[in-house]
Amino acid sequence: MPQFSRRVFLRNGLIAGACSSTMMHNGSRAFALRLQTQPPVVATTEHDRLQPEWYRRKIRQVQEQMAARKLDAMVLLHATNVIYTTGYFHRPTERPLAALIPKSGEPALFVPDLETDQVKLWWVKDFESYFDYPGPVNRVRWVMERVAHRGLGSGRIGIEEPTPSRMKQLQLGAPNAQLVAADDIIERLRWIKEPEEIHLVRRSAYFADYAVQAAREFIQHNGAVTEDQILKASADAVADKMSRELHDVVGVDVEGPFGGMVPFGKRSAFPHAVPSQERLKSGDALILSFGAGVGGYNAESERAFVVGPPTDYARRLYDAMLAAHDTAADGMKEGAIAEDVDRKSLDQVRKAGFEKFLRHRAGHGIGLESHEGPWIAEGDKTVLKENMVFSCEPGVYDPNFGGFRHSDTVVVGKDKGRILNTYPTRLNDMIIEI
Repeated sequence: MPQFSRRVFLRNGLIAGACSSTMMHNGSRAFALRLQTQPPVVATTEHDRLQPEWYRRKIRQVQEQMAARKLDAMVLLHATNVIYTTGYFHRPTERPLAALIPKSGEPALFVPDLETDQVKLWWVKDFESYFDYPGPVNRVRWVMERVAHRGLGSGRIGIEEPTPSRMKQLQLGAPNAQLVAADDIIERLRWIKEPEEIHLVRRSAYFADYAVQAAREFIQHNGAVTEDQILKASADAVADKMSRELHDVVGVDVEGPFGGMVPFGKRSAFPHAVPSQERLKSGDALILSFGAGVGGYNAESERAFVVGPPTDYARRLYDAMLAAHDTAADGMKEGAIAEDVDRKSLDQVRKAGFEKFLRHRAGHGIGLESHEGPWIAEGDKTVLKENMVFSCEPGVYDPNFGGFRHSDTVVVGKDKGRILNTYPTRLNDMIIEI
């Protein structure tokens, strides 16, 4: 294998994200890879996180839903929902951190002391803190005691559906309150993304696409590399790019040094393969699977490749996967039923004669969590609404050969899904010579 320097590679090789095409070399041979970048996403001057006014508007939307349920308040303990409603990013640990949303007015936060200095930098000015965990009294109970002391001790309070032990502590903290499971309020609001959220998802897709390109170029320059080498090089590349281009760093997610999945050969038939030190060789199927997060919002970019000229069998497998992918993306439209989109997608694989190589659903919701509802899967009867966001990732996996899977991040449209990724998907663009 040629000797390589990752720093030299990163300095000289990774230019694809800034232009519409890049030349990739293998000895004396070269070929052009076309990437359809979108300048407003590449060189934006906008914030890369949602701003306080967005969260104030979101609080008002939650309060409208609370009024319909006759709730006096909501208490949120799930970190993702605290972030969604208040924008307060934090590192979730065993220490409870909660948001109180009253039926009118601004929210309050209940935090461990180690968060207090950060809280003071954000727009939510009403907060109370406890020293540390576990402390002399259960900290979930402590949160509800603080809520009760604010005049809500006999109120009707919405909570996120808790475990029995957590429910016990909530009730001990406010014994006269009526606690009502109301986590679906936040969940349903999160399903449909607003334009500012979609902007951040698009930014994430741009960086995820770049990670795929970085991995591809690394392979093209260095030949028979191992999975862990691909992962380390791509993680460095996308981290450097995000550091240069992002305007805010709160809520950015870069997994490293071994984030993503890059299985090849027979291991590409493992949908969730862990890294190995096997070496890439001609004839291998290869999946480059990456995600990125900007402002807390996630996107995926996964692409299936063939190393060297594809065999007829590889083409048939690839074409079945691609037909399923395209069918699912087109089917993600207003009024469609989630499980119907899944069935029509996977039927493309069944019709091609590869049903035994199906391992999973066609997609899942994506947003503040990389996997969230609704699900493009059998059993989910959700009616799709415009501006829901999903992964589109049907795959075909032959354990005796390998697997093929693309994943795009798709926004539900009126007539069909709108793919946010711009990386190519056709087989002729996905052949790597080493």
